[in-house]
Amino acid sequence: MLVLVLCGSPRKGGNTDILADEFLKGAGEAGARTEKIYLDDFRIRPIGPVGDVPAKRRDVRSDDDFLKVFKRFLAADVVCFATPVYWQGVTAQTKCFMDRLSAYKWRAAYRGKVAAKGYAVITAFGAAGQGRWVTGPLKAGVKWARGTYLGDLSVTAYKKGAVKKDAAALARAYALGAKAVRKMKARV
Repeated sequence: MLVLVLCGSPRKGGNTDILADEFLKGAGEAGARTEKIYLDDFRIRPIGPVGDVPAKRRDVRSDDDFLKVFKRFLAADVVCFATPVYWQGVTAQTKCFMDRLSAYKWRAAYRGKVAAKGYAVITAFGAAGQGRWVTGPLKAGVKWARGTYLGDLSVTAYKKGAVKKDAAALARAYALGAKAVRKMKARV
């Protein structure tokens, strides 16, 4: 089993990144292979015009790095979207990936692979209550993709690295990673 974190934060070593590492630690100790991709390390352009018929959509911008990341996405059994809240939503890096995914999700070759995955969400933000702006849309995206929503973690932590001092948040991230693996193993 492969667990993949798609880290949408441009700030390595930040709160979202730290929580993602704990998630992967929990997943790894539950028996999964783990991988983390920093979306900011890849050139993934915004989606272009895709047409009105989902099954016939074409990705007119496939000359960038999206397909490299998409290949790793397809190989994973569990995908965790880890993104801080930026302007009441996911980061641009995460949004570009999700939008580009829509050019592939309905194609017969990918539909089942996208739906067969388990999905989790991790988000960190500066003010209490902001997690819903990330968890809500991503949970809806998982439903749209017909995937399995495995849970989420929302943590208030503003200064870079502050979450390192939040033992409860770190434990919840670890537990979410372990739970994700157990749930997906139980499905097999």
